[in-house]
Amino acid sequence: MKSAQKYLKKLDVLFLILFPVLGVVLSIIFSLNFLTSTLLFFGVPSLWFSMRKKSVILKTVLFSALWSIPLTLFADYIGTISGAWLVPTTIFPFRLFGVMPIEDFIWSFLVAYSIIIFYEHFLDKGADKLVGKRTKYLLWFWIILIIIFFAILIIRPEFLTIKYAYFYLGLVFILLPAITFLSSFPRMLSKYVKTGSYFFLLMILYELTGLHLNQWQFPNRGFFVGWVDLLGYRFP
Repeated sequence: MKSAQKYLKKLDVLFLILFPVLGVVLSIIFSLNFLTSTLLFFGVPSLWFSMRKKSVILKTVLFSALWSIPLTLFADYIGTISGAWLVPTTIFPFRLFGVMPIEDFIWSFLVAYSIIIFYEHFLDKGADKLVGKRTKYLLWFWIILIIIFFAILIIRPEFLTIKYAYFYLGLVFILLPAITFLSSFPRMLSKYVKTGSYFFLLMILYELTGLHLNQWQFPNRGFFVGWVDLLGYRFP
């Protein structure tokens, strides 16, 4: 039994390395679209680690949806109409509000799911209680924010076009929540760094692959605070 567990743990580490490499190689060789690349980079690993941690699948699905769907709804709308990013082609016959490709919702859900299932499998000790106590507050936060979003969309839609949207969306929905979380739970810093380090590298590979295949663009070049130049590719 112990030898089998040891073998599976080694397999986990191997797959952590192998899945991103396969994502890059297969995406480029077959010129895959945005959705298929997303499934390779995030869907396949999520499937493997879900099989390894079956007891948390339902909770992880619900929590990932609770985070990703409302966040994508207004962040992606604001980012797209403000020119912060653009997905030029979609395999679906329509875009939500005529603006957002359905792939963006699938992408955000799978990214959230893969991060959470990674944490649950490798690092979780008592996260059930941590998540459960605060889910209702998160739900109310999203409900209020969605109501405000739709009110602005109906009454003054021009307010949703924001200069430097890439910066402000990252500040409000990534940096500030991270600082708040780590301030409230400083003991989780090491776990946060471990998870963040792996997904930082994964997202860099995914970003470069997507830019190489023109899966997305950054059209409003005058409204970014800076650029990263890496291996001949540029992104904000």
